[in-house]
Amino acid sequence: MSAMPSIEPYLIGCAALLMLSVITSKASGRLGVPSLLVFLVVGMFAGSEGIGHFDFDNAFYAQTIGVIALA
Repeated sequence: MSAMPSIEPYLIGCAALLMLSVITSKASGRLGVPSLLVFLVVGMFAGSEGIGHFDFDNAFYAQTIGVIALA
């Protein structure tokens, strides 16, 4: 019987991104920087080439995550 992959690292990563988004949104309001620009930078750092190393090799999952993030 094969072991199921653990979901905890993904949950921790999502929680960290959510917390970072809230903090940067508050900071961007005080600094006068557009929130969209800040979210783009956070997304670049979380991407496959950034610090987060989240690989979006499955287009369906990437679209699902994007739709949930927009909602």
